[in-house]
Amino acid sequence: MYPFKLSQSAHQPGAKNAATKMTIEPDKFRRKTILSYKITAVLLALGLLITAGMSAWYVLKPKPTLPTVEPTVVPTVEPTVVPTVEPTVVPTVEPTAEPTEFPTVEPTEVPTVEPTVEPTEVPTVEPTVVPTVEPTEAPTLEPTEVRLNLGFNGSDDAVFHLGLGKQTNLTFRLNDGERTLLSLGRSFSPIGKFSACGSATEPLCYQLETTSQERYTVKLAHEVYSTRTNTTTTTKGTDSDGDADFVCTTVSWTGDLESDVTDCLDLGGNRTRWFGGGELREQHWPMQLQQPMTQFVSSGLQVKTDYGSLLEPYWISTDGIAVIVEYDAKNQPLHTSWNNSGDGQLCISARFRDSSYVYADQTSLKLKYSVCVGSDIAHVHQSVLQYRNPWPKPSGIPAETIFEKPIWSTWVSFKKQITQDKLVDFINDIVDKGFNGSHIEIDDGYHVKYGDFSFNNVSFPRPKDVINLAKQRGFTVTVWVYHFLNHDSQAFMEAVDEKFLVWDKGGKTPAITSWWDGKIAGLLDFTNPNASDWFFNRLKAFQNEYGIESFKFDGGESNWTPDSRQFFQQSVNPDYLGKVYSHLANDAIGNALEVRIGLHTQELPVFVRMLDKDSVPGYDNGLKTMIPTALVFGLLGYPFILPDMIGGNAYRNTSGDANAGVHLEGSSFPSEKLYLRWLAATIFMPSVQFSITPWHYPATNELDPTAVALKLLKKREAYTDLFVNLAKESMVTGYPIIRPLWWMNGTDAMSWTIDDQFLVGDTIMIAPALDESSGRYIYIPPGTWSDELLKRNVTGPQNQFYAVPFDDVPVFRRLF
Repeated sequence: MYPFKLSQSAHQPGAKNAATKMTIEPDKFRRKTILSYKITAVLLALGLLITAGMSAWYVLKPKPTLPTVEPTVVPTVEPTVVPTVEPTVVPTVEPTAEPTEFPTVEPTEVPTVEPTVEPTEVPTVEPTVVPTVEPTEAPTLEPTEVRLNLGFNGSDDAVFHLGLGKQTNLTFRLNDGERTLLSLGRSFSPIGKFSACGSATEPLCYQLETTSQERYTVKLAHEVYSTRTNTTTTTKGTDSDGDADFVCTTVSWTGDLESDVTDCLDLGGNRTRWFGGGELREQHWPMQLQQPMTQFVSSGLQVKTDYGSLLEPYWISTDGIAVIVEYDAKNQPLHTSWNNSGDGQLCISARFRDSSYVYADQTSLKLKYSVCVGSDIAHVHQSVLQYRNPWPKPSGIPAETIFEKPIWSTWVSFKKQITQDKLVDFINDIVDKGFNGSHIEIDDGYHVKYGDFSFNNVSFPRPKDVINLAKQRGFTVTVWVYHFLNHDSQAFMEAVDEKFLVWDKGGKTPAITSWWDGKIAGLLDFTNPNASDWFFNRLKAFQNEYGIESFKFDGGESNWTPDSRQFFQQSVNPDYLGKVYSHLANDAIGNALEVRIGLHTQELPVFVRMLDKDSVPGYDNGLKTMIPTALVFGLLGYPFILPDMIGGNAYRNTSGDANAGVHLEGSSFPSEKLYLRWLAATIFMPSVQFSITPWHYPATNELDPTAVALKLLKKREAYTDLFVNLAKESMVTGYPIIRPLWWMNGTDAMSWTIDDQFLVGDTIMIAPALDESSGRYIYIPPGTWSDELLKRNVTGPQNQFYAVPFDDVPVFRRLF
């Protein structure tokens, strides 16, 4: 179990008694002792005489009747010494989990699969069924035990019963110093007081006071749904309704601002698979993360175990369990850990201490989350979306042209050396070689000072001319922008004068940050309406002057925000700034833009792009992480996925070391074959983005990359209507466009670990090859499928080797 404190003790260690040394001379001590004896004897004799005289007088004197007054005895109060609690150190254990892989394909001899080959039938793996613990009648609550919808097992311990045969322990840590725990359904000893605060019509509620006089309130609400009859019941009892197939229990903690609430949930053992959380540098599907307790905030993936620019505190498992943490970037000081050092737990915590979270207008500390149970992983996730509404559904869809045609960016091909002449050649080459596009994106390098939105008149002497050329050749133009203002820009000085920047905690100077294009910079404070108006008015003036269609908004993660900060509208979580940034960009510019942050902003009708990928094939932020990242985006409510550029960013650092730094000025392009595999894997994503051009690789007798790209884009055209229709469907259902294989059948255990195939909607399965070998094993899920590569029908479940040419991608259409 984790040694994380739930509350900070109000006691301080008692002061130890001080020992005093005295030096005594023996002769003086002896004389003083004899004299003391003599004096004592005289006083004793005198006392006896007085006593005898008083006794005689008392016998002879009259006896008046007076009440006897007993003396009041004041008890001596001994000080309580609170022992110092030494923190328990949890040793770090390196993760050992390896990704599930199919057998290694030898490149030398690759058998060709003929249409007549009979499918090899693979037995269906049935998931382990957790035995149902029958609930008993809820007993009377005693001060030392809490029981709610218990699956009581007859021993001294009970289990918090979630229904539908699923169980979990919700561990509430109240006194970590004594290593004692409070769990629902388990006795708890460190509670000083206990009382019920609920009523017949309210959720069950308990007021707890620890032996350290810290006070908490915990409320528990139980809801039962029937997804077959579309009914909901709020109850305190057991889910006895036979129609119930989706059950949720909500736990709400409230404490004082200095407290620390941490709840831990068991992950269910090695066979249970989990999905969710957020974007990661080493993205696996299912999760293989070992993450220590850390702030639940966005980052630029500088640390391998930190979540990236898109995250949501939502996780689901193959046991049909979903965990939904109520998330509010303005008010929530949330921390999480995942399987820390292999402990097999998800821990969620609310606290301000020892974090970059700051107080805003809070009067108490809150932690609220729900544990929901369905029949399987697909059922529980779809039920959560339908009945619990964990996040807002998209309010619209992005510009349809981005689904239909690729984006062409200047970044990887030119880095910061982009010029007007290079851009003219870039546009003409695209069209002359037979390609089209939704828009041309002018990335970094077009201006003089970061923060001043204008073209460098040396590298871009006539920017209107090249923008007009792009329009004549069928493109619109977008430009890269950001929320940083470097100290040497005119915009920085103006923003300082107007107090438009994020200020330091004392409110005296701007909160200075550094970023990849500046060592000394300010952050625009979008929570200040005047600051946001100033920023977007400047952008619109830039847009109107040159005929720019839209913008690529970069940055926004919390790691760029200094810990010592003060927003105009104060918020607990630094991610609140990025959330407002995204909303204002959408409101000001429209739906043709792209952002790279997802901070509980699922309702925005914009494309959200993945963070930069390295131009390598593996899980070290390479090609094999692209499909898992897309699946995580969709699972967390972001259907409009913009994969990173085909072939990656071609940075010189391809070691996978996030902390080694990258050289943005240079390039290390992927091999021709890796580039073509990347292209094939991207072609059925909701959007496609080029920067490394196919004609960067010369045509050979074996391969012509330009011809391959044209062929695959032509193949994609047949599915663009499907992408648009699925985008519109997501506004109603919240369903992703790119779906995992278990989406159709949550009990199909073989599909749980497939991370290199995906569904487009419910009927199309894509199985690209992701390395430079000549083929791969493909899992065919249950059902009958039309194999478009080999022009035949196949029936699953089965696992079959396919030879995959570099100019194609296996596509399967579900028949029934």
